[in-house]
Amino acid sequence: MSHLSALIASLGRDDPDFSVGRRPGGGRSSAVLALISEEGNDIVLTRRPLSLRHHAGQVALPGGRAENTDETIVDTALREAHEEVGLDRRLVTVRGVLPTAHVAASGSDVTTVIATWSGAGTVGVVDPAEVAMVQRVRLADLANPAARATTRHPSGYRGPAFVLPDIFVWGFTAHVLDALLDRGGWSRPWDRERMVEIPEGYLGARRLPEEMTPNDIP
Repeated sequence: MSHLSALIASLGRDDPDFSVGRRPGGGRSSAVLALISEEGNDIVLTRRPLSLRHHAGQVALPGGRAENTDETIVDTALREAHEEVGLDRRLVTVRGVLPTAHVAASGSDVTTVIATWSGAGTVGVVDPAEVAMVQRVRLADLANPAARATTRHPSGYRGPAFVLPDIFVWGFTAHVLDALLDRGGWSRPWDRERMVEIPEGYLGARRLPEEMTPNDIP
C-alpha cells in the first residue's frame, strides 16, 4: 500500500490525541484543505500576511470560516481554497476529514478536509491581503528528521515544528502535518528533544488569549 493510500484508508478513524488542549465545541466553525498531489505527494501550503489580526506570518493550509452559503464543511474548505489560491474544485477528489480541533488563538473549531488531485492545476496568490505566499512541499521532505523539531511560544505552548530552508511551520498546521505523516506512514524517527525558537516573522501574536493554556493549539 502506498503512503497516500494508507492515509486515505485511515480517514474516519478516531484520533483522541489530535485535539490538543480544549475539545471542539462552541467555537466558530471553520475548515482547511489538505490538498495532496497523487504524483509526488506534495501538499499546498500558504503563508499569511504579517498584517493579519490572527496567525500573522504563519504558514497555513488554505481555509477559513464557514459561511451561510456553504452546504457542508467540505464546501467551506473548497470555497476558501478557491478564494485564497485559485483552486478549481473540479480538479479535486475529496477523501475525508480529520477530527475537528479547537484552535484557541482564533476561537475556531477547525475541520481538516483531505483531498487529492493530479497536481497539474495551477495555484497561487489570489488576494495578497489574505495570502502572502503559496508553496507546494513534498510530504517526504517534511518527514525528513532534519526538518523536524519541537518549538515553543512565549505563552508557554510547546508543539511540533517543521524547519525548511524557506519556511517554518508550527501551531495548528504543524499538528495537521504531523498527523498526516503518521497516518500515511511517511514519518521517520526524529529528535523530539531538539528545541527551536519560532522566528520573529512567523510568531503571530506574542500575547495569545489569556484563557489559553500551554496545551492549547494556537
